[in-house]
Amino acid sequence: PGLVDKVKELFDKMDEDKDGNVSLKEAEKYWSGGKLGKFGKMSARAMFSEVDDDANKSISYSEWAQFWANVRNNPEHKYSDQEIADELQAMLEGEAWRDWEDGRSVTVHQDGRGAQ
Repeated sequence: PGLVDKVKELFDKMDEDKDGNVSLKEAEKYWSGGKLGKFGKMSARAMFSEVDDDANKSISYSEWAQFWANVRNNPEHKYSDQEIADELQAMLEGEAWRDWEDGRSVTVHQDGRGAQ
């Protein structure tokens, strides 16, 4: 599968109720269900701090796709399609969210909101 397919696959795996949005609760359940166990909430919150642009604790597919476009097209930190695809595959297999060098922070506060 291509890069866009992997981006969509990960989103769809987290979108448990298939409403086209990934809630913080859905993301926490996804990340906690893999290899990360109790540490899954940290990955979910780190992801939200980077991807949830409007900080409403829900990620639309539009936000998700825009995030990956930013990662791919950031001229300062150029990732190859293969590097991105490899990381997406690792996350599909239960690995932790990583801090992408896309100009955003993965700082997570006690209440679960990301740094703005």
